[in-house]
Amino acid sequence: MNSVENNLKKVENSFKNSKEEAEKLIKDKEKTNNKLDEAYKKAFANKGKLEEVWNYLQLFFSISRDYINGNYSVAPKGSIIAIIGALIYFLSPIDLIPDFIPVIGYIDDIFVLGLVFNQVRSDLEEYEKWKNA
Repeated sequence: MNSVENNLKKVENSFKNSKEEAEKLIKDKEKTNNKLDEAYKKAFANKGKLEEVWNYLQLFFSISRDYINGNYSVAPKGSIIAIIGALIYFLSPIDLIPDFIPVIGYIDDIFVLGLVFNQVRSDLEEYEKWKNA
């Protein structure tokens, strides 16, 4: 296995762990909202570094909160788990490329956020229609 494949496997395993944590977390509304607040603060503090995925992040926060608070239940639970899992991955200071490394520290986070966005795109589009109605 080459270096790139090895690194992708590490990201995949770490994201899998984040999704497992998300699945447990969503059973507790208060803890989930606290985790979302924590992720939002980190995202907002690093907005310039996250410009490429900023719109995804805003949708992720919005749909997650509406789902957890019972305002929106149309999205499949698996999509919400993937979204919250991506936010947990984003929060983790221990990932493939540590976030404190200038310029490249958020590359793996952006990769995971973009990957999840592509996986749940149709659910997010439906959510946006509902939100704008």
